[in-house]
Amino acid sequence: MSAPERADARANRQRIITAALAVLAERGAAAEIKEVAERAGVGVGTIYRNFATKDDLLRGILNDVIDQFQTVHERAIAFEDPLEGIRFFIREMFEVMERWSPAVLAMLSGAFTEELKERLLAFLNDRRLETLFTRGIERGLFRRDLPVGLARGLLVNVCDPLVFLAVQSEYDREAMTAGFTDLILRAVVASPNEG
Repeated sequence: MSAPERADARANRQRIITAALAVLAERGAAAEIKEVAERAGVGVGTIYRNFATKDDLLRGILNDVIDQFQTVHERAIAFEDPLEGIRFFIREMFEVMERWSPAVLAMLSGAFTEELKERLLAFLNDRRLETLFTRGIERGLFRRDLPVGLARGLLVNVCDPLVFLAVQSEYDREAMTAGFTDLILRAVVASPNEG
């Protein structure tokens, strides 16, 4: 396959995933491959060349989302300023979840294979986010007695798709980002008199 053909195939695959997310948001589990093809502007055959079954398409969406989570994770821990790293992590995770939230129900309905579970668990158990909290403690920004593992767990769990779904009817993404960021920082930032 030539480079232009590979680029075209990648673009088609991404268009299919984007369209599937939109159709899932509107139709839920009743979404059909034909509707996804129409929304993506591709033939049904193109979808089946990329995803043999509807469950394969759902798994493709979930794999794409986990890749996005990993990218956010990598970029967050690269921040020298731990406060900015935490703000970035929450903001970007919620942006991904706003796109992804319709696929959560598909995940819960059985498209979530052992391989996907392992990938998601590896993401959830990745302790490198703790460097943001350790860096903050070392710089005197965060409480000296901060339990770093619990702080990481709090940050990751705030960005759980089910948490996002639980409050999205009441708060938009920007309000969730600001509110959860404020709550986490209140929990970890050192008090002015902590010396």
